[in-house]
Amino acid sequence: MKKSMSVILLFFISVSSAFSIEDYHTKAIVQENGDLHIYERMVFDLEQEYNEGYRSIRKEDFVYLSDIVVNSVKVNGADVLYELTLNGDQAEIVWKKTYVGENVVELDYDIKDRVQLYNDFAKVCYEYYGANWPVNAEQFSANTTLPAGSAGKTMHFEVYSEKEGNAYVDGLSILISLEDVPSGNYIGGCYLFDRGAVETINTVNASAYAILKEEREIYGSKTVLEPERPNTEYCCFPLFIISFLLAGAMFLKERKRPQIPETILPPGKEEPAVVSSLVRNKYEIKELVAATIVDLINRGIIDIVELEKDAKKGTEIKRERTILILKKKSTTFKDYEKSVIDLVFVEGNEVDLDEMMERYNEVKNKDNAKKLKIIGAVKKFNNVFSAQIKTEVLGDKEIEKLSRNASEKNVWLSGFGVFAVFVLFVLCASTGFSTEWYLLHGEEMLLYAIFFSVIGFIVCSVYVAYVYRKPELPKDIANKELYKKWTGFYNGLKSSRIKEYPPSSAVIWGDILKYATALGVADKVKSHLSELDVVTKHQIEVMDNVAISSMAYYTSTVAVYNLGTYGNRGGKSPSGGFSSHSSGGWSRGGGGFSGGSSGGGGFR
Repeated sequence: MKKSMSVILLFFISVSSAFSIEDYHTKAIVQENGDLHIYERMVFDLEQEYNEGYRSIRKEDFVYLSDIVVNSVKVNGADVLYELTLNGDQAEIVWKKTYVGENVVELDYDIKDRVQLYNDFAKVCYEYYGANWPVNAEQFSANTTLPAGSAGKTMHFEVYSEKEGNAYVDGLSILISLEDVPSGNYIGGCYLFDRGAVETINTVNASAYAILKEEREIYGSKTVLEPERPNTEYCCFPLFIISFLLAGAMFLKERKRPQIPETILPPGKEEPAVVSSLVRNKYEIKELVAATIVDLINRGIIDIVELEKDAKKGTEIKRERTILILKKKSTTFKDYEKSVIDLVFVEGNEVDLDEMMERYNEVKNKDNAKKLKIIGAVKKFNNVFSAQIKTEVLGDKEIEKLSRNASEKNVWLSGFGVFAVFVLFVLCASTGFSTEWYLLHGEEMLLYAIFFSVIGFIVCSVYVAYVYRKPELPKDIANKELYKKWTGFYNGLKSSRIKEYPPSSAVIWGDILKYATALGVADKVKSHLSELDVVTKHQIEVMDNVAISSMAYYTSTVAVYNLGTYGNRGGKSPSGGFSSHSSGGWSRGGGGFSGGSSGGGGFR
């Protein structure tokens, strides 16, 4: 009955009021220190001039009058005199100038320490439009922006108003709008956001979400934004099962792979490219170049001269420079050997690999790089070397196919890797975003199951990729035998147990190094041949340095070629909102707005 009388009284007041509210807009920005910065723009139509206008703020939105700091008050774009006073238990911002007709009033003020830190969220509530405005508002809109630290995190909000309007989220802002707001209708909002987004000592030992949830049930909140059940398990569990079955199939296949004994003795005289293709299903150009140089040195075609390099600074350790000298040319060279000789000795029959690399690496621009002879040499080498290897060396179709299939396999593996990473990202993001929902709804065991299925998917995917990238076994009987022999040699080079099987003679050390270089393990050869005599060991160390330097030299030449051709050393280039588990609602009452005091305003 009392409420009905209040409504009737407000109706008669509105009828007798000599002003109207055409537009009411308020913008509230939550500060990182817990303050609330507010800008209000109100458009009034006055039938007469008043002594003053006022905007009252309810007592629940401040503790002391000093908590409200007025920055400016403007009417029709001009600053006017104003005062901040208490009228009973409410604060009033009073402006001292009014006009007949349109009055655009702009208020800019702060309310200190408005944010409260609960155990689970930071919370801020504020009444935008008080029930004590005696007239209707034709248009109302509010924009509340939460701190940047709340971006990507879960947020919940509730709008309280007798009349229902629209509310939606735009970035970090919650926008509210109503039309024809009746007098006596308050509009307020409460917002829950990440606790780490603000710093304040205004703490409350309670759950803000539990309070909001209870109010929604009491007042029959209409959902504006509500997190749907994530159903993450429907994605995680099938992916885990599929990856587990695939890993099981790979495991059974891997058990059929023959166990090959290790040896350090090269089992034959096959071409390095053939050995690498059989054992690794691939060959690296720079490794084949280095292996060819090692072989030419071993055959006496190229000679080595070692020189000491003077230390550049202080106690820097001196190191040897290795000079390669082309002793003789022969018409019996294989075409790919001629290509390597032409590449290495492009500037003469005597080459200091270290000095040339340093010189190439100092070239910084395309024009200077194009002046070097090595540019043409690399271009010619690139055009013929790979073709020579395929036609002259990889004559066996199956061996050539193994190498080609490995390239295709790498493409598939890369695609699988990208897909797996994407799926993993989606699973982790989905699980992370869903965590709050599962915890709030008591589904901890399901959350644990999802977590372990994600871990299982990762483990199984890694194992599948590990087995899939292993070299493919040849099917031809002769190639199978070669594969077993050379794989034993390859495994022996990589294993420290090679010391248990020393070479019986120093004569074979050159071939060991040649094949080790082609297989990419030349830097391990020295330690595996430690039982040879001092002279041979020293020779091996020199040859090993040549192999490594040769690969680095080739890399340097390709880099300077790319710089001269493409202008860079890398070569040709190939062609804030909230979490999805935020929620929002619209309540026709509650939230500490109904039953309490209410602000408003008017003219007098």
